[in-house]
Amino acid sequence: RGTGKCPAPVGEERLQYRDCNDKPCSEFYHTTPKGNFIKCGSKVDLIILMDGSGSLGQTGWMSSLTMVQSLLSNLMGADDMVKAALQVFSGPTTWDQYRSCIGAVGSAPPDMEKDCRIAWIKHLTNNTIEIAKMVSDLKFPEATTLTSVALATAEAELINGREDASSVVLVITDGKPMSHERTVAAATALKEKARIIWVPVGPSAPMELVEELASLPKHENVIQIDDLKKLAWPYFVNKIIAAACPVLEPVAAPTEAPMVAPTKK
Repeated sequence: RGTGKCPAPVGEERLQYRDCNDKPCSEFYHTTPKGNFIKCGSKVDLIILMDGSGSLGQTGWMSSLTMVQSLLSNLMGADDMVKAALQVFSGPTTWDQYRSCIGAVGSAPPDMEKDCRIAWIKHLTNNTIEIAKMVSDLKFPEATTLTSVALATAEAELINGREDASSVVLVITDGKPMSHERTVAAATALKEKARIIWVPVGPSAPMELVEELASLPKHENVIQIDDLKKLAWPYFVNKIIAAACPVLEPVAAPTEAPMVAPTKK
């Protein structure tokens, strides 16, 4: 047996990253009534998990709706481009509901929407505009934060994904999950099948946990927003699109007016 030593799989001596796609995003801006946005033109299956826990407050919830609607509106949905799914998650409000939601021994199967407050607004579809139109009517669950089950259901949703598409799960959350241990386990299992991008928002976001759970490289898969009101800013929507989509939709070149030959007098 040798006396050598192997670096850890994710150690700096063994795993390193190099920057790519370093063009400024401003080259890809599409001007809209709501601001300048880049558009995702990648073949990606994007599952959006939107936290609806009570800690967001009404202002935070409304800002979340604006962000998610802007995000979905700028995904180029097509069979050979983006497919998206949207889930709103919160959590149970009683101990019996919690036991049911985590599948505890002896507990009855839960009603996911009623007991666990986890609802699929739309499963994976290329009709991203249709989902965007549904966002403004979403109800604020305003309960707890069962992140572990939200991640587990996202893993199950990947069955509906495409083999040749990149699988990305986007988690927008502001609060600590109900179970640290279960959330770590669910995120670890999900990372075997998909890349997880975390968007921790507000001053109470569990940054240490988010850093632990994000896919590598961490700096590309954690997009921190320190103020709930900033959720609605196009700047952060563009950061998410740039992180999730290696290919952006180019801006159409302006068409030149046809030249008209002068008329003889």
